[in-house]
Amino acid sequence: MQIYIADLAAYNSGYLKGEWIELPTENENINDAILRQSKNGQSDFSIHDYELPFEIGEYTDPIKVNELCETVETLDLNRYLIEHLEYTYGIDFKNLDIHMIKKYLEDVYTIEGSNNNEFAENYMYEFYEELLESIPWELSYSIDYDTVFNKLQMTMSITKNPDKNIYYYSNN
Repeated sequence: MQIYIADLAAYNSGYLKGEWIELPTENENINDAILRQSKNGQSDFSIHDYELPFEIGEYTDPIKVNELCETVETLDLNRYLIEHLEYTYGIDFKNLDIHMIKKYLEDVYTIEGSNNNEFAENYMYEFYEELLESIPWELSYSIDYDTVFNKLQMTMSITKNPDKNIYYYSNN
């Protein structure tokens, strides 16, 4: 995770002057970079680029971004899980503290699946294994897991993490 802090005076003069900062880091390192890129506080700075699992603006406080990066690292969050939290609970990740994020994470579950049908099948076996095993095998192969997935989507929020072949889901 990193941000690119740029000198706005240099940018407005037609050239790019800035530096990448790896996050999380000590706040002192961020303040030093800001001083270097703002001519010791004589000009403004902004974040012109970033590589983060969440969205920020060019004038987002770099110290706040650093705190968010610490939270992401501490809780082992990724962009899909953050997206799931924001969509499911209507929250703004950037304005939550670590305790609130942990509270929301308590209601997020995971199931493996490389596609929607596999998720639906694994979900059904997770919660209805005895029932599914009592169905004659001729009928068990007739279950339309595409329809099951569509029905599950109507009652819960589901987000796929293609990097790990898992789905995050929360009951609404």
